[in-house]
Amino acid sequence: MKTKLLVLILLTTPIFGRSLHPFHSSVGDCIFNPKEKVWDISIRLFQDDLAEGVSHFTGSPFSFQKTAEIDVILEKYVRKNFGFQVNQKRTTPYRWVGWEPVDDTVWIYLEIPTEHYLSGAFMENKLLADTFSDQSNLLQVVRDAQKRSYLFKDKAWVQRLD
Repeated sequence: MKTKLLVLILLTTPIFGRSLHPFHSSVGDCIFNPKEKVWDISIRLFQDDLAEGVSHFTGSPFSFQKTAEIDVILEKYVRKNFGFQVNQKRTTPYRWVGWEPVDDTVWIYLEIPTEHYLSGAFMENKLLADTFSDQSNLLQVVRDAQKRSYLFKDKAWVQRLD
């Protein structure tokens, strides 16, 4: 009985101060704001996963508590891994709004300054794909009563928006 309890404790205890996730994912929304005539994008990622992904990206340890210039580093990371493809060329036609820590997650905020529909555009969402082989990124695009969800994952990091 003590052995089973010890194994259970070891399996559920964070290793090196980090909790383990059974899978790696992000969730986001891309919602048209008719008053401002912009598309507001918000993406939620687990803080420890994002820190590991940014460390991998920069080649140096990254910490939300200790790293300087977090805003600059996060923007570079997001621009490398989240964007659009026009004529098979990658572009990032959005404005960086910022980020916000909430409990054990980080929210990334962007906006696309256009009132045009995004239908027909190709979106790329490879956030954390270089770090976690099981990474998946769910994004819901909403305008008026139209809602469409897109699941970005292995071999489907770029998708055509309807």
